Amino acid sequence: MSQPASHNSVAWETTACPLCGETRSTPILRASDLLYRVPGEFSLVRCDACRHVFLNPRPTRECIGNFYSADYGPFRGGEIANCELSGGREQRSVFDPRSWRWLRRLVLWWIDSRAAPIPACADTAKQRALELGCSHGAFLIQLRELGWECLGIEPAAEVASRAAERGFDVRVGPLEEVVAVDPQTFTPLSFDAVFAWMVIEHLHDPVATLRLVRELLKPGGTLSFSVPNFGCWERRAFGRFWYAMQLPTHLQHFTSGSLRRLLEINGFELLDLIHQRNVNNLVGSVGLWLRTKFPRWSVGERLIRWTDNPSALGLCLLAPIARLLAMMRQAGRLTVVVRRK
Repeated sequence: MSQPASHNSVAWETTACPLCGETRSTPILRASDLLYRVPGEFSLVRCDACRHVFLNPRPTRECIGNFYSADYGPFRGGEIANCELSGGREQRSVFDPRSWRWLRRLVLWWIDSRAAPIPACADTAKQRALELGCSHGAFLIQLRELGWECLGIEPAAEVASRAAERGFDVRVGPLEEVVAVDPQTFTPLSFDAVFAWMVIEHLHDPVATLRLVRELLKPGGTLSFSVPNFGCWERRAFGRFWYAMQLPTHLQHFTSGSLRRLLEINGFELLDLIHQRNVNNLVGSVGLWLRTKFPRWSVGERLIRWTDNPSALGLCLLAPIARLLAMMRQAGRLTVVVRRK
């Protein structure tokens, strides 16, 4: 994976609102990429009809991959990869379950962000699950341990190969292309659950992707996904320093209202809208501000790195703030669970 492309080395396109198709929009923010330091500035606009916020103009589908560097957080192994000590096999050495089982359970309860809930797998038959943007397969490991038959889709070939080395069936490319290439595996009504952790905001056409997901799900099947919350206080407070902005790879910027619109368009029934008990965006935003304002200080860079791979101690100390923001429905990240009607 190469370094991110410059602003002038890729093709750009203007777009109507990805949710409602309205061509009129109002510019609300022009900012640079403070996280990966891609040269240039990028524009966010708000749809005049449905109020959805999106990047416009944006890199084309063919060029967007140039903006993901080897340093991109999920490629290194981010918080879903770590599962925040939520029981994945690779994290079980943090607390010895034989001598500290009670303490481990207490810590897991205290720092549980409710970021990636997994529905119970039926005992009667093997159930199929699909993860979009599976990275190197850490969440697939959890699914497999709980009895799911799981497949993964990952656009980055090098990252997908790591998941394949763990024994998973992982297809490379966007969902639409993967389904078109192998319709026998991805037949309509063939999956019990689909997961997409921090994926939907990267899509050029989230309506079309969710429509295809609905076709793949069995009646009553569930889709669980997470996105940054553009409507939260921390985004307003930090502005262009907001960690979850991540222009230009984040093409869509959802609020709870625009998410509901997206789900209504695609015929999903909302089961749960979870404000995650998670302040990682907050820590990352402070890090971006410090790194920009005081480039000689190392603390900003350390905070940014912590955001992608948080420590158990840090999560414990920040848990009261995370729980308070979630209770006030102002969390920086949302998890959505929906059911196919």
